[in-house]
Amino acid sequence: MKNSILVISDQQEQNYTAIKQAAELAKAYDCDLHIVNFCYEYLRGVADVEQAKTQIVQRLHELNAHKLVNTLQGLCDYEFETIWAKNIAVWVNEYVAQFNPFMVVKTGHRSEALLYTPSDWHLLREVKAPVMIACDHKWHKARHVLACIDLDTELEDKKRLNKKVLENASIMAKHIGAELHAVYAIGYPSILATVGLLDKKEIVAERQLELADRLALLRSNYDIKQENLHIKAGDISKVITSVAADCKASMVVVGTVGRTGLEQKLIGNTAERIMHLCKTDLLALKP
Repeated sequence: MKNSILVISDQQEQNYTAIKQAAELAKAYDCDLHIVNFCYEYLRGVADVEQAKTQIVQRLHELNAHKLVNTLQGLCDYEFETIWAKNIAVWVNEYVAQFNPFMVVKTGHRSEALLYTPSDWHLLREVKAPVMIACDHKWHKARHVLACIDLDTELEDKKRLNKKVLENASIMAKHIGAELHAVYAIGYPSILATVGLLDKKEIVAERQLELADRLALLRSNYDIKQENLHIKAGDISKVITSVAADCKASMVVVGTVGRTGLEQKLIGNTAERIMHLCKTDLLALKP
């Protein structure tokens, strides 16, 4: 039995961004698609609530099923259902726990409000499966794939996550005929550079010298051209966003660790900050 990619369909979207991206992923990873369309309406004052729910679900299901046939015919195998649910993230969490899909794909909806927590961010923080947030307005002529790695870590879990990021980025680059880029952002307190206590160029040069053997092995193992390996110092999310724009990345692949408690009220995770800034697809992988 094939692995399955769970696709969250957006009924307000006209061009089926997530579904089209999921079809590419299905071909790259040899998976089927399980597409779910969500609906929910307040039915206060309706005499027969259950009947109203059934009618709404059936109507939306028939409408979207017809569109899917036209969109996916001949591309991949898929199944489709329409679910009545108020909280998408809760439903997805329960589905992932029960069925363990290969990946979850959804079109991204970005917000300028740092205290706002839309379902995109809940999925990045909470869902145990890899999550792809598909971008419906990419940078012009975006094509390449950018892997974000952390070469500072000494933790085995994060080292394995680096490998996972590179492997998946490599798979996608080969599938779409793109070049693979990798970025290592050296984080440091920006105030130190502002007052002249640190020089970014010196920091980068020192780390390149220290990591020379590892960088050479990384380029060899994943067939990354030397000019496609980017090492920069600065705010990590801003460095990644800048490199993604410069290399015209269509997809950014990152490792992410879910947040809990008060941190869930803020964009406290690098993957979430990248999603906030980048006009690319974002594939977030858990340890």
